[in-house]
Amino acid sequence: MKKRLQNHIEHYRKDSEAFDYFHIENKTIREEERRRIQLLSRQIKLQPGQSLIDCGSGGGWVSKAFLPRGVFVCAVDLASRNLTGIRQRFDTAGQGGYVVADLNHLPFKMKSFDAATSNDVYEHLEDLEKAVIELKSVLKIKARAFISVPYKENIAYYLCIHCNQLTPINAHLHSFDEANLGEVFSRNGYHIEGIEKFTNKALAKLQLDYYLLRWLPYALWRLIDSIANAVIRKPGRMAMVFSVEEN
Repeated sequence: MKKRLQNHIEHYRKDSEAFDYFHIENKTIREEERRRIQLLSRQIKLQPGQSLIDCGSGGGWVSKAFLPRGVFVCAVDLASRNLTGIRQRFDTAGQGGYVVADLNHLPFKMKSFDAATSNDVYEHLEDLEKAVIELKSVLKIKARAFISVPYKENIAYYLCIHCNQLTPINAHLHSFDEANLGEVFSRNGYHIEGIEKFTNKALAKLQLDYYLLRWLPYALWRLIDSIANAVIRKPGRMAMVFSVEEN
């Protein structure tokens, strides 16, 4: 693999200092995150006392949703600032776990977690293969993983003024569809359980998700979004659900 990143760990630590993941000004993005968590909650059914690893926890949307249900959420992020923010905002009872770690090196015992989620993270990872294998090692047999990424993203580049190298906007290294994301998981011991495409780009561009559709219950929003994606084939996000196979 061609080396593209000099120090991704330092990059994402600085990223957390430059951007506040707990105060998203873009209304459409906030609504998109809320709907994604609703989708996650329906795809990953967990009982109180079960464990969920949130890989690349960012602004803590997963902890906010699952900690009140009695699920042990272990937030994993490269930025301690993000983890501190999650604990202070969403975990006053001290029920969660907070670990500064690289997804290529997860410091947990084998088969520790009942489920996993990672939202808008895998497009940032240089070594996908290693991260997928590492995640599998900490998941129990038959555990489910909900992986959400931008769908068929057209990655734009700009010329960095500091290093004079082409740099992808938003630090996205991969563009995914169901074939290439599914393939990297399938060849490393996962079974594809389901594929969901959501957040129609046309609706998002018109900000209808925020100004109109946010008032709708989840089921009705999902129906309208699905119809829009069938007519205007521009889903903005894809979630794939995988289960860990025995071998």
